[in-house]
Amino acid sequence: MTDTSGALTRQEQRYSPLSDYLSGVSPDQCAVMSFAEIEEVIGCPLPTHALENVDWWRPIPKTPQGRAWLRADRRADVGLPAETVTFVFEVFKRGQTLDELKLMRDSWLGFARRELAAPGSFLNAERGWWEPHLVYLIHFAAEATFKVGLTRIGSTRVHRLAGRRGHLVDSMEVANRWAALVVEHHVLELVWDAWKRPDRFATGDQGETERWSDWLVPPPLSVVRDSLIEDQKSLGWEMSVFRKES
Repeated sequence: MTDTSGALTRQEQRYSPLSDYLSGVSPDQCAVMSFAEIEEVIGCPLPTHALENVDWWRPIPKTPQGRAWLRADRRADVGLPAETVTFVFEVFKRGQTLDELKLMRDSWLGFARRELAAPGSFLNAERGWWEPHLVYLIHFAAEATFKVGLTRIGSTRVHRLAGRRGHLVDSMEVANRWAALVVEHHVLELVWDAWKRPDRFATGDQGETERWSDWLVPPPLSVVRDSLIEDQKSLGWEMSVFRKES
């Protein structure tokens, strides 16, 4: 059965009949289809690019056609001269387990704390990491999830992430990205029990790993910050360094 986790875009819906068809093929069999047969299944002509370029058939989750066969756990091997495609069964895996994510986050926390303890080199100052940052909390009611995140002051990221579906429920300014990372980490530590594994086709640029079910409501961000007594003693906790204007 086709994996339909996550809403399909309009472009994906064009190829969803192909995904459904491939899902009906036994995993121990390859599905060999001509271009004409694929067009018959999806009910419209394939784009010119598909007829001329093998890259169109690459298993890229960000493309609507790629997601169609990846949702059916298939890889597309195309033969342009013969105008045929062999869809080979291959389970598509992507993303981290919760344990893997925790290990990565622990590594980030250690790195941030080292920078805050000895800020002399001002690592990544040219990227604005030592400029004031916002830690934010967004609620997506329709998805019953919260998301925590961080961004530079003045960034449009919160607005872009929330869009029409999300509501900014809390935010707090800190002196730099390193301090923001520490606060974000401790919010996540409080909500791991409700963590929601991202859809395996998530694009990765929407902070999908920082979301959890909204049955677990976190404390105000200021409360989390105030609990970090030892971190706030770090030399760089209240330090901001701005990039030079060119």
